[in-house]
Amino acid sequence: MTKKPKQDPTEQTIVTKVEKMPTEAEKKAYILFLSGPLVGKLQQLKEGETILGRAEDIDVSINDSRISRKHLSVKVVSGETTLTDLGSTNGTFVNGKRMQSQILKDGDKVQISSSTIFKFAYQDNIENIFHKELYKMAVVDAVTGIFNKRYFLDRLKEEFSHAKRAKNPLSLAMIDVDHFKKINDTQGHLAGDFVLAHLAETIKKMVRGEDVFARYGGEEFVIILRGTEEQGAFQLAERIRKTIETQPAHFESATIPVTISIGIATLDGGEEFSSPEAFIEAADQYLYKAKQAGRNRTISKKNKS
Repeated sequence: MTKKPKQDPTEQTIVTKVEKMPTEAEKKAYILFLSGPLVGKLQQLKEGETILGRAEDIDVSINDSRISRKHLSVKVVSGETTLTDLGSTNGTFVNGKRMQSQILKDGDKVQISSSTIFKFAYQDNIENIFHKELYKMAVVDAVTGIFNKRYFLDRLKEEFSHAKRAKNPLSLAMIDVDHFKKINDTQGHLAGDFVLAHLAETIKKMVRGEDVFARYGGEEFVIILRGTEEQGAFQLAERIRKTIETQPAHFESATIPVTISIGIATLDGGEEFSSPEAFIEAADQYLYKAKQAGRNRTISKKNKS
């Protein structure tokens, strides 16, 4: 009996099960609330129309006094999802622009009040989007898209400890939007949120990848500047301040001038701080001096604009 020659393993065909790739029609539409009374809620959008608003007898009721009773509808038809504003008082904004009706794309962010923001997703795996977005919600500010206060405080502890041990310089810039209450009072809270997002987008382009830029709360922002001495931090802060001053925010038909005040504290051996909290307090005190001196300026221990 003739033996068959052994086949080279590299020439053998391996039989595997090929999973069917989901088509667009098979994917499901979801909205995930990033902020507001329903923060963390993941809502699947079924075929047909879903009404969102403040009323109790609708599909998704949101206890938010700044939205209308029947604020908007989201209609899913044959894999296409269309958002329509239902004549709301304060409007519906998709990715920062007021919209009456729009076909939603995966990743679109919808804001219907200063506190209620949700994200649209078109996915076949609910767990993937849920866990991914929950992580983002834990570390990213929903309005500005930059890191939030919780993430900043955690990172500052790490950076502060490392700078102390390595005897490296570390600077902290604290930024406050000048007369922000006036913007909210005259232009509305959604305009105020737009200004914050505009400011965050502008500054984000000016900081290094290793720096930590975050929203500290309200109209305050912070930047952790690793390995940066006071003079370098002051020069960056001044570039940021002057750029913001020359680039007003354009919200719908309104042009909104924006200026900022900045305070800088530096850990460089010349000024010691006992804790990250003391470091923050020092930056805040220099920010206070900048505002007291007339706003739209930068102040650190050795420098003032």
